[in-house]
Amino acid sequence: MVLERSELLAAPAPGPVEGVLGDVLHRAVREGPEDLVLCTPATGETWTAAQLLADARAVAGALLRDFEPGSRIATCLGNGPEPVLLQWGVALAGMTLVPINPRSRPAELEHALGLSGAVCLYAADDVAGNPVADLAAAVADRLPALREVRRCGVDWRATVELAEPGSLPPLDPDLLAQVQFTSGTTGRPKGVRITHSGMVATGRAFAERLGPEAGRVWVNPMPLFHTAGNVLGVVGALWARAEHVVLPFAPAPVLRAMAERRATLLSAAPTLLDLLAAHPDLPRTDLAALRVLFTGGMTVTAAFVDRVESVFGARLSITFGMTETCGAVLQTAPTDPDRIRRETVGAPLAGTDVRIAGPDGAAVAPGVTGELWVRGARITRGYLDDPAATAEAIDPEGWLHTGDLAEMDGTGACRVVGRLKDMIKTGGENVSPVEVEEVLVQHPDVALAAVVGAPDERWGEVIVAFVVPAPGSEPDPAELTAFTRDRLSPFKVPRAWRVVEQLPMTASAKVQRAELRRVAAEPPPVRP
Repeated sequence: MVLERSELLAAPAPGPVEGVLGDVLHRAVREGPEDLVLCTPATGETWTAAQLLADARAVAGALLRDFEPGSRIATCLGNGPEPVLLQWGVALAGMTLVPINPRSRPAELEHALGLSGAVCLYAADDVAGNPVADLAAAVADRLPALREVRRCGVDWRATVELAEPGSLPPLDPDLLAQVQFTSGTTGRPKGVRITHSGMVATGRAFAERLGPEAGRVWVNPMPLFHTAGNVLGVVGALWARAEHVVLPFAPAPVLRAMAERRATLLSAAPTLLDLLAAHPDLPRTDLAALRVLFTGGMTVTAAFVDRVESVFGARLSITFGMTETCGAVLQTAPTDPDRIRRETVGAPLAGTDVRIAGPDGAAVAPGVTGELWVRGARITRGYLDDPAATAEAIDPEGWLHTGDLAEMDGTGACRVVGRLKDMIKTGGENVSPVEVEEVLVQHPDVALAAVVGAPDERWGEVIVAFVVPAPGSEPDPAELTAFTRDRLSPFKVPRAWRVVEQLPMTASAKVQRAELRRVAAEPPPVRP
């Protein structure tokens, strides 16, 4: 089934088109120059829309004094004012931002900086114990394009230099705005080419899908080097003219910021929501202003939605997306009916075509599973210096083949049921890991679950389940086997169980199934 743009649910009313990122800044100043739009609790600083534009222009002026438009500027920073000001400044200067995970190790830094051809890197002295700037300096000599590593310490103004901007270059909406790196769940991360128009379209559609229910204070501990933080967060919040509260994730500071800033929206991955829900400070935290919780990055269940909404007293909005779609392509709205919010990842965002494709590429009927294909303004222009990977992912008609298995109902709401490559083939039968995981998390002793296949000479693959215990629980494999056997066909019941403290996750909160498959193929540990 294909939903054309004219058929999308909740499509925004026609209005002025903001084509480049700077237009979003100017729009915010036009509509509310004194609106508070940025807050960083760690430094206690705040910015109005007018102040943010002035500082962003000053950052752009400093960059243009040293580098040409089109240059690639890398950042390797934790959440704070620096990545936000640099994001807007780089955009105004007509340069390309290359945000890099600040937990990267030397080989990962060298790969990202070398592939992107960055001429300058802004690096934190330390992020969560990782000496980012020192690591970058150690590999800089092997990177001929990299001219300078600028250290960002406590005082951001000492390193994020400000200068009179003068005239800024005119920009095309199709200009490359960012090179972001895939999560690297399989193989080395690829550089995803993201345009100004893609980021603007996604930030706008995301904010409008949230609607007025999201309110005016958005707390965002999601990493600002990823699309969830710097497209949905930085661009989406400014489109909504919301106060964007950015800080690193740690349960106590996030809860404190939510209370002090009177948060109306919290953006957090499912694992982060679980950590907040279990924190002892939650019962005494004033969350009376909270209206919406936003999450994504992994498949969530109806039980998860019910639990989170009950604990936080707010509606959950779920998105499905990937780096190649600027972080979002499907999304539930806080006002959607319960069935949509609890059982799907919502309808396509405005400006997106969606097809659920069968093996022959033709659209399948509603309710039938196929591969999720997407097309539209927010789709990547391809992978940096990798035409083969680009051609494999994006067909000549512009459809991005996501590799995700999904089904769409008659209203356009989609349910993602797994990954093509994650499908387990056991005894001649296909098993979707998501189907088994959705059953496992219904057990009261299980907080999280991930299911993979392990090689087996007789069956081809056997199902191995990794489960994270619910607080105070000790899952019993025999009981879990009986529980799943009562609810699933026998061939879908896991043959092996691993009880773990946590699941390996990427920076964008996706389960690293490749790592789980590696562990599953090893003999189970011998218990004393």
